[in-house]
Amino acid sequence: MNQVSEPRATYGGKWTREKLEILEKYLDAYTTALKKTPFKLMYIDAFAGTGHVDLDDNDEDTENFIRGSAIRAIGIDHRPFDKLIFVEEKEGRCSELEHLRKEHPGRDIQIENSDANEFLRNLQQNWERWRGVLFLDPFATEVEWTTIEKIAGLNALDTWILFPVSAIARMLPTSRQPDDISVKWAKRLTRIFGDENWRNLYQEDPQGNLFGDIEYQRDPGVNGLIGVYKNKLKALFGRRLLEKSRTLKNSRNSPLFEFMFCVGNPKDIKPAKPIAEYILEQM
Repeated sequence: MNQVSEPRATYGGKWTREKLEILEKYLDAYTTALKKTPFKLMYIDAFAGTGHVDLDDNDEDTENFIRGSAIRAIGIDHRPFDKLIFVEEKEGRCSELEHLRKEHPGRDIQIENSDANEFLRNLQQNWERWRGVLFLDPFATEVEWTTIEKIAGLNALDTWILFPVSAIARMLPTSRQPDDISVKWAKRLTRIFGDENWRNLYQEDPQGNLFGDIEYQRDPGVNGLIGVYKNKLKALFGRRLLEKSRTLKNSRNSPLFEFMFCVGNPKDIKPAKPIAEYILEQM
């Protein structure tokens, strides 16, 4: 592996802190809940970065250089994860993660320089004695539906999904004609949603226009996008989907992501969903 360090990019803001604090609180509660069970525990960070986050945040009253999800997962110590897997596509960032792994020689930490979708779709593990948490935190629209399907079928990984509503909204045509979308973006949306159900954001206007042409009504705001994706998740996960989610917004109060949660094993619905819902409500 090339050991050239990756410069730390500045991005995010208060919403970044928000999602990381929600994740950390859940990891802490999750490991506590499973402390006396016979299961071994795994944490998978599919877009691990470097382990640190340097925020592009103009708030002088806050510290911009914060612990990323990988470091927070390692720091769960009253019932540590038995195995931690950090997946990162960029080699320079993996070298930073390797430094992090060396700082914790007693831990089973696996660094994977790989595309997250490819790694997760090919994940091989005997889950009979394992349970875990998966954090899907893409920069934009990288998570594909086939990956979600694979994870749902494992019945083992509680999954936090950062759904990129803002990035997806920018792909949609500003006109009311769904066919105006570019071929590139249409293919991208189909990979994200698994089929062309994203076109359900547009509904035919039965009155048409003065010339008898079909008109379409575009669902206002981001609720339509979230609704379509949640319906897909509900069809796949059933009762394992937590209906409540958290909208993460930028400094201008515009929605960027929707933070969603799905339970891994159906037998874990009762403890996992109330824990996640409580954290989302209290944060």
